Amino acid sequence: MWPFGPKRLGVALGSGSARGLAHIGVLRVLAERGLAPDVVTGTSMGALVGAMYAAGHTPDEMEQIARGFDVKSLVSLADVTIRSGALLSGEKVELFLAEHLPATFEELQMPFGCVSTDLALGTRVVHTTGDLIHAVRSSLSIPLVFMPVRLDDQLLVDGFLTDPVPVSLAHELGAEIVVAVDVCGDGRLEPGSGTDNDGGMLRDLRAALKGEGPRRRGLSGLEVAAATIEVLERQAAMPALAAADVVISPEVHGFAGYEFLAVEQLVELGEHAGRVAVDAVRRRSRR
Repeated sequence: MWPFGPKRLGVALGSGSARGLAHIGVLRVLAERGLAPDVVTGTSMGALVGAMYAAGHTPDEMEQIARGFDVKSLVSLADVTIRSGALLSGEKVELFLAEHLPATFEELQMPFGCVSTDLALGTRVVHTTGDLIHAVRSSLSIPLVFMPVRLDDQLLVDGFLTDPVPVSLAHELGAEIVVAVDVCGDGRLEPGSGTDNDGGMLRDLRAALKGEGPRRRGLSGLEVAAATIEVLERQAAMPALAAADVVISPEVHGFAGYEFLAVEQLVELGEHAGRVAVDAVRRRSRR
């Protein structure tokens, strides 16, 4: 490749649950400014948004799908399981994925990869070929919330444990310049608010999805679990963020991971961060 020509651009979309809706805004701005990625990778919510983008869904279409969820439809995805090991079975999430994604990686329109974690060995697992639905489902399976995905001898859960922002994977798939999009939570609670005996995590989850959760992050079981994940996620993400050519960090870190109804605000924050970063991305990618 001519050394002064455009570089092959990759975007690594980080984990962050509902905060990952900001990825839609970032992708929209990059595309509008002639900086659409050639390679996309993602972990957890980043895997979902990345897979949909690689499948040909535009940011406008993804935002429309996200806006289509209301309290009732979100609660309907929370399929409580009677099996031990998690609150939710994840089967309805798989149906949602199958509705919006092709069956295999090979049917995507651009190189895409996502990351999960194998609890049988405690290792990072990379998904780039074969079954796309189970790969994305594995990548977003938060431990104790969703049942792990069993695949051969593997027990797969959310990739945030081992690679929250898959920068190196974007390089492995051919990207020369990688933009990391960081939507990790800040892991902060307010001990003076909320309560620590409010009925358990399942009740917390249902209340949160219905918009009945505390607006200040107190000591409910759900909030403690979420903050713990966020602290681990941010620590695990630091090496990848340091290795990225450009880091886009929308101001969504104070949002709780269950705030899926804040679509408009989260997408707008992603757009704002994308606009701020455009010049840096253009310089590094020479576009």
